[in-house]
Amino acid sequence: MGPSDVPPSENPQQQANAVPVIDRDNTDIEQNKDIAAFSYLWIMSVAVYFLRRKSPFARFHAKQAMILFTLSIVVFFVPVISKLLELGILALMVLGFINAAQGQRKDIPLVGPLSRREITIRQAWTRIVDAVAKLVKSFRSKPNPPTPPPASPPSPPMP
Repeated sequence: MGPSDVPPSENPQQQANAVPVIDRDNTDIEQNKDIAAFSYLWIMSVAVYFLRRKSPFARFHAKQAMILFTLSIVVFFVPVISKLLELGILALMVLGFINAAQGQRKDIPLVGPLSRREITIRQAWTRIVDAVAKLVKSFRSKPNPPTPPPASPPSPPMP
């Protein structure tokens, strides 16, 4: 049984050289949280994705930012409600910016799973349509409050 056959926990030389995963991850976050936040500034997401390709934290946020950047371009061409949709995308970008600046690896709703290819665009679209349908249904299903009866005219004073 040679030194390579010994499990890493029993080989003192490997233990001395090993850096815990948590420490490496914390170092990565501390070194790259500013640049990860910077990736949420539209086209900068592409630059950050390629310039910080060895940083898992920066790539995590850059992927989400690239999806938001792409959505903002597509939404620009949608008539009538494009400004409202752009405002929603801007809110998601601010959320991502804050998460990255604070060193948090949090998903942006729907965008996070989409960036990791856990869901497809069609599944994301279906979830959005379902959520909007539920919201509209909840507004329609609320009963109108009862209207008070009309006030009767005051009776004339007695002499």
